[in-house]
Amino acid sequence: MRFPPATLLVVMCRSREEAERALVARRVILSELGLTLKDAKTRIVELREGGEGLDFLGFHHRWVRGNTTRSRHLCFLARWPSRQAMARARGRIHELTDRRRLRDPVEDVVQELNSYLRGWAGYFRYGNSAQFFDKISLYSVNRLAIFIANRHSRNRRFGWWVIARQSPNRLGLIDLNGIIVPPRPHRTRHRER
Repeated sequence: MRFPPATLLVVMCRSREEAERALVARRVILSELGLTLKDAKTRIVELREGGEGLDFLGFHHRWVRGNTTRSRHLCFLARWPSRQAMARARGRIHELTDRRRLRDPVEDVVQELNSYLRGWAGYFRYGNSAQFFDKISLYSVNRLAIFIANRHSRNRRFGWWVIARQSPNRLGLIDLNGIIVPPRPHRTRHRER
C-alpha cells in the first residue's frame, strides 16, 4: 500500500488521556504499516475556550464563545481560513496583478482575479470567515488599483479613483460580501432532493 508523502489526520477525543492513548495506538498501527509520525507535526491540542486551536485543510479551528447578547452563553467550534491560507491567497492575488502583466488587458486580469476569488470563496464560505473575506476583498481591490496605477504610470490614488469613480461595478471585480454561510447547529447545509 502506497501513501502520499504527507498524510494529515485529526483524531478527536473527549479527554487528554483518551487522546494520549489514541496517539500511542496510532503510532503502533502506523509502525505495522512501515510508517512513522513526524514528531514536529504531531501534537495534542485541547479545544477549549481561549485555547490555541488547530489548522486542518486550510481552516483554523478554535473553540469560541458567542460574541452577541443572544449567543454569549454558547460555546462552539468556529472555523476560518488559516494564516497560511490567507498568505497563499494574497500571494496568488499578487501574482495575478503583478507588474509583469501590465500589457495584459485589465478585463483579462479582472476575469482571472474573479475566477480565483470565486474558487477561494467557494471553499472557505462555510465557516466564521466574514472578516477574512473582507480582508481578501480589500486586498484584491487594492492590488487592482495598484495594477491600474502602474499601467498608467500614476500613483495608487489614481487606481482607486478609476475603480471607484469611473466604474459603477469596480471594473467587474466581484464582491465577497454575502457569500459566507455561517454554520448553524442542527441544520443541514444542503437540501435533500
